[in-house]
Amino acid sequence: MFNLKSVRIEGFRGFSRNGALFEFSTPAVLLYGDQHQGKSSVLNALEWCLYGDECLGAKSGIRERVGGWEVVNRQASSASVQVVVETDSGLVTVTRTGGRGKGKKGRQTEVALADGRVVRGDEAEREIARMTRLSFKDFATAVYQHQESIRAVLVQLPKDRNEAIDRLLGLGDYRNVLDGIARAKLGGIQKELETEYKKFQARVEQALAVRRSDLEEKKQAALAKGLKGSQLSSKGALELTREIARALEAFALDLGVAHTPSALPSRWEEIATFAVVAERELDRLWTQAPDVAEQSQLNQRRIEAERIKLEYDRASKERAQSRSGLRAFETEHGKRQSIAESIVQVQSEVDAAREEVRSLAPRAELVKEGMALLRAVDDRGLADVCPLCGRRVPNLLRHLEKEWTDRLEAQVRALNSAVEELQVKKTELERLAQEHSELLRVVREAEAALAKGSQKAAKFLERTLTEADDPSALLTKQIQKVDARLKQIESALSEKRGKLGAISESISRAGLVVEILKLENKVRLIEKIADTKEYNLLEYVRDELARVVNDVDVIGTLVGHCLAEEARERVSTAGRAIDNHFGKICQNPAVTSLCIEVEQGTRSGGNSYSFCDQEGRELSPVLSLGDLNSLALSIFLGMVTVYSHPIGFVLMDDPSQSLGTDQKRRLVEVIEAVCDSGRQVVLATMDAEFQGFLREYLGKAKSVYQISGWTAESGPSVSVEA
Repeated sequence: MFNLKSVRIEGFRGFSRNGALFEFSTPAVLLYGDQHQGKSSVLNALEWCLYGDECLGAKSGIRERVGGWEVVNRQASSASVQVVVETDSGLVTVTRTGGRGKGKKGRQTEVALADGRVVRGDEAEREIARMTRLSFKDFATAVYQHQESIRAVLVQLPKDRNEAIDRLLGLGDYRNVLDGIARAKLGGIQKELETEYKKFQARVEQALAVRRSDLEEKKQAALAKGLKGSQLSSKGALELTREIARALEAFALDLGVAHTPSALPSRWEEIATFAVVAERELDRLWTQAPDVAEQSQLNQRRIEAERIKLEYDRASKERAQSRSGLRAFETEHGKRQSIAESIVQVQSEVDAAREEVRSLAPRAELVKEGMALLRAVDDRGLADVCPLCGRRVPNLLRHLEKEWTDRLEAQVRALNSAVEELQVKKTELERLAQEHSELLRVVREAEAALAKGSQKAAKFLERTLTEADDPSALLTKQIQKVDARLKQIESALSEKRGKLGAISESISRAGLVVEILKLENKVRLIEKIADTKEYNLLEYVRDELARVVNDVDVIGTLVGHCLAEEARERVSTAGRAIDNHFGKICQNPAVTSLCIEVEQGTRSGGNSYSFCDQEGRELSPVLSLGDLNSLALSIFLGMVTVYSHPIGFVLMDDPSQSLGTDQKRRLVEVIEAVCDSGRQVVLATMDAEFQGFLREYLGKAKSVYQISGWTAESGPSVSVEA
């Protein structure tokens, strides 16, 4: 057997690095405490120590562990759980250490065996599997009653519920075989292989058809280029290379250039390289021919003459346009000197007008003072005494106001208006002066460009040009002279160019024959695919896989049959215990007898289970949530008493959920029956009422751990009741 002796927990889940020790020396070990104090962490620590990462994530089948379920306490750097168990060979210590993150850093599994040996890593994992003889899924259904998994036996999806019941019945090995068959997906692999095999055959046939079509197209192109059917062979292609070599030698002699012969190919595979060398040699002979070299030089000279002439003509045109613009401006507005004189004249008039305004200012101030004085003394009867001469003047104030309005004010306004007009005239004259300067600048730049063009023409013509010479006309004559010489050279090269084209065409035909030979070779290779060792191996694998799939189908059918038969046998064996447990816990007056029916499912789907009353009616629709939990617990605990496996303990996490007071009390009786069967019960609960029933009615020796006072820094406080 595989019996618990103790567990030490450090840094795991709710336990900080301070840790805690739990000893299991009684038939029942009870863990009491409120919610979030660390009770479940004790049970999870036992599970994790035995199964490691298998109990984490979505693959565990436990919803709360999907996502970021943390193993290491946030106040600790690592988690360590040490479980001491008693086996048939003696005491064994299993220690598992885990670090943060997904890597292997900080992780270790160690098993200290009864004979003193210590194994680690993969060997330790194998030793744990040998001792427990249960997969994680079997452990999670037949040993550890998780808070959510026990109800899921009845209320989750039928497929998952049936698998859970199969494992409760101890049929995990059968399920593992069927799951393995399903995961292998041999039928899908066979179908995929067959599909790929047919695709491969289709690709081979398509490639063969394409290559044959390409080959026929190339042959037709070769015949259209004047090749004969006898030349479309390796022998014909090699003969073409010899003809090309002789033609190159004769062409070099005709051009008067030394020929560099290349080695003739001995196999058709070498013709492609020969063709590249021959093309280069043909280009070299042509470019080094004296007439061709002179033609190239003359063409460059003609291009240069055209460029210089174009620049000169453009500069000449721009100079003429700039001079014309300057003349038109001077005709309309005068030359720079006359514009400058006009500016000086206008400025003189502006100064004179401003001076006259300034001369009127004292008189205007005197009149203003007189009018102010008259207004001040008017009330004293002195309004007719002239403030300037002291004589009496009738209506002197009106006289002064009229004098100011009619004469002085009008004169000042007229003078200021004249100044403004003169300023506008001056601004316009200054603009004309600036425009004249800009036109002069353009003329000078055009003349400089024309002089530069003339210098380029003189350098190109290799002569000194005077003002009497016309560079454009001289360049035109030079171009005509070059054209005459080019015409003579072209006439001389016409025949030689024909020979060049003929040799180039021969090289092209040789390359075409090489392409034909390559395509013929590809066609032969594709035709031989069916004879290759790899193709024969593919057919062998295809046939063998078909046989394996058939054999696995037979095995799956047999395993499914055995699974159903053994399930019926175990249900028959455990049925009375399950019925008794359910009747005792639930005591539903409508259900006097519980019947579990087993139907064989598909070869990969396991069994199908249904729960009926004494009249064969389905129970699930009429049971309350408490009744469903009672039924699930009855199945779990009933199977615990008859399921033969080496693990000698049962882990129960808050089994009293949704149960009424009487159901909780009667559940204690069923738990005692489990202890009587030889299984140790480790039970965690926060239910105070259920705790009281366990203390009062559980007639087995029990260790009681009170878990409370949890803090993030130190974890829970653990005390043992006397």
